[in-house]
Order: sequence, then C-alpha cells, then structure tokens
Amino acid sequence: MDTIIIGQGYNIKEDTSVGKELINQFKSKRFDSFTCLVAFASYGGVSALTDYIKEGQQRGMKIKVILGVDQKGTSKEALEEVLKWGVDARVYHTDSRNIFHPKVYLFENVDIFTLIVGSNNLTVPGLVQNVECSLLIKDIKSNPVHRDFYEYWKAILDGTEVNLYPITQELIDQLFSDKIVLSEKERAERYDNGQDDTPKTSKKSSIFRKASIQSFPEGFRPKRHVRVKKASSKDAKKTVVKPLYVGEEVLIAEIGGGTRWKQVNFPVNIFEDFFGAKRGNNNYNIQLMNIAKDGSLGDIEIRQAVSVKSKNYRFEINCAETQKKYPGNDKRPIGLFVKLDSKEFIYQVLMPGDKGYTKIKDYLMSESKNKKRELKRAIVHIEAIHAIYPELIL
Repeated sequence: MDTIIIGQGYNIKEDTSVGKELINQFKSKRFDSFTCLVAFASYGGVSALTDYIKEGQQRGMKIKVILGVDQKGTSKEALEEVLKWGVDARVYHTDSRNIFHPKVYLFENVDIFTLIVGSNNLTVPGLVQNVECSLLIKDIKSNPVHRDFYEYWKAILDGTEVNLYPITQELIDQLFSDKIVLSEKERAERYDNGQDDTPKTSKKSSIFRKASIQSFPEGFRPKRHVRVKKASSKDAKKTVVKPLYVGEEVLIAEIGGGTRWKQVNFPVNIFEDFFGAKRGNNNYNIQLMNIAKDGSLGDIEIRQAVSVKSKNYRFEINCAETQKKYPGNDKRPIGLFVKLDSKEFIYQVLMPGDKGYTKIKDYLMSESKNKKRELKRAIVHIEAIHAIYPELIL
C-alpha cells in the first residue's frame, strides 16, 4: 500500500496538487472507473477535467459524479458542463441544516484503487491554488479502506439514496431559479474573489502579507466564459458568452511611440517565454484577436514574429486604437495580452481616458521591475486583472 500526503499551495516549489494528481491518474490509463463526491464545483474546475473525462469515456471508463449545491458553492455553468459529459451525474441536496461536504476522488480497476480524500473541492483554487491537504491511498481492493468506503456511502453510490437528483437541464434551471446555485460570476465573487457581501474600501490591512499563488500543473486547462459581442445579420451587435481556455498569465505592456506604433516591441524574455517565439526565427507566427471597448471580438490576426540584429523583437497589432495618433510618452497606450494557448492570444489596448486606464497603469507601475527609462511591462495573474478591470474578462 502507498499512502501519500498531497500538500498544495504552501510549499509551492514542491509542485504538488490534487489537480496534478487527478491528471496523472487519468493519464495512466490504468483505471476503468472514476467516482467523485464533491461539495463545491466551479466551471473552471470542471472544465479543466473535461478532456480527461472524454478520453476516459472513449476507452470505456465508467464515471460517477455526485455534487453538492449547498451554500451556493456550485455554479450553474459547472452543472451544465458536467451535464455535457454525459456520465452518471447527480446532485445530493436536502432542506436540512447539515450540508453535503465531502471531497473524495476514487479511481478503480478490477484489482486496485487510488483514493484521494481531503479538503479539495472541484474548483480551480480547490484543485491547484488554495492551501489544502489530502491523503492519497493506493492499494489492492482487498484493503479494508476500499470496503469501508463502499459500505458507508452505499446508498449514494448505488443510487438508492432518496436525496439524489439526476443532473438535467430542468433541474439546473430550477436550482438557478430558486437561487440554490449561482451564476459562475456570482459564485466566483463569493468564493474565489472574496467580494460577495464585502463592503467596498480602499484600505488594505497592515497585518497580512501577500503570498505566491501556485501555478497550474501541466495539462490543467480550465476554461473561462469570455463575454464578447458579434455582429448579427442585421448589423446589430449581440452579446454572446464563449467558453475559452484562458491561462493564468496576462502581459501588461506599455507601448512605445513612433509613426508605426502598432509594431509593438518586447524584451527578448517576454518575446520568447510569453509569446513562444525564438530570436532570429522570423517564421514563427501567433494568432491575435482584439477585444474592442464595446466587447466585440475581432477577426483572427496571424502575426509574424520579427527579430532583428538591433535586438528589436516585435509583433504587429491592428485595432481601432492603433489607427489613432500616438498620445505621447507621458501617457503611453497600454496593451493587455491574455494567453489562450501557446500561440493564441486576445488583447486590448487602453488609451488615456479609457475606463480602467489609470488603474491598470498604476498597477503596472507597482508591478514592473524594468529600469526607470525602459517601457514598463509585467506578467501578472489573470485574477489581478479580473479584479482591477473586469470589463476585459467576465
């Protein structure tokens, strides 16, 4: 028997998390069933496992999901994503004061099992970023732990429990109508961002310090809902919500001047590490999409990486803002580049006077490590931008 403590979010250099361990178990292809009993679920946490669930289904994996909806900890979009999985998925809920609060993930085949039990909900912070702790047990099925698990949870696992409700669109709509589950945005504000019912204040506590947030493990790709506008056949723009994978990193970059300021220059480390280009290789291309101020998503721009001997590294952008005169070195435009995938990015250019410009500029000045005369750039966590400038990503 192997027994392992999975620490998370504290000794970050250890790079351990339940999210990483779940991916490892799915990718091992050793197991033919997966069961989870989880209190809270978010769209990001659920969507990060979608590809692994689908791959498991294709090879005949039996999947059972039991979710709680208490304390508004599960979102409508999370339930809808689980519904799309097409697995045996149910909600456990009662009108009693006690709530459904387990966090259990179980992988099995005919001979062995891997059981993860701890504090990790099916959310992005719960699976990767929060300070959490779980116990992982690997052993053959004759281990009494496996038998005791099935004996204790028998009615829930065999489906005879009267407080289980199959997840259907009708159930989801009813839960949402009754305000038992919230929208993803409302759920994130309540739990992930800590904004729900919190008085607005400009003051920060002098007691507490900041701590680093653990990065996503390889293969952990939660999606976010990006609210964009598209032109209809009548040329009117209507808002649509697109689920896109959005990584953790956002590049905030001052844009330098000149008559062709849409050719945006970057330091070589950002050129290579953030955009994936290589100095001297002008055959590398990325895809860019601009989000206009009204929320509409532009066409895909295929942009060539350009590096020259003068140590100039750049990509060209093209949006409404770049058609304007450069505003000046004392009020430089600011570009926000959000990574969707290794070669795919969405971006927005903020000009002086735009909503959010001052807040983003002040934040950039505080985060940038560039020398005084250099253009300011900083790569920050997506949640920081979401808090300061929610108009970009909802």
